[in-house]
Amino acid sequence: MARKGKSSVNVAEAIREFLKSKPSVGPSEAAQTISGKIGHKVSPIYVSNIKTMMSGGSKKKGRKERKAAASATKRAVVTRPTTGGGVELATIAAVKDLLGHVSAKTAKDLIDLLA
Repeated sequence: MARKGKSSVNVAEAIREFLKSKPSVGPSEAAQTISGKIGHKVSPIYVSNIKTMMSGGSKKKGRKERKAAASATKRAVVTRPTTGGGVELATIAAVKDLLGHVSAKTAKDLIDLLA
């Protein structure tokens, strides 16, 4: 809810009423006209903000996710001895990246070669 200024005039409501009667007027002209009517200086930026909010406001979207760097997909796999015959998650991720860059036949040939 908009606050009333010292002159007890609701500036935002005066802007809304003016813009409802003349929606095609630009913010600068509207600010001058409204300032003269209410006796209080109104900035064109404030008029523009009220006009934007009247039209539904801007729908802000979340921050865009960064794409993975090319060097991150070409990282080297560090081999360490594993305990219990397990495979590290980094190794599985590297194999998945490799298989994503080759065709199905080449992937099968690689698996047969390593088996």
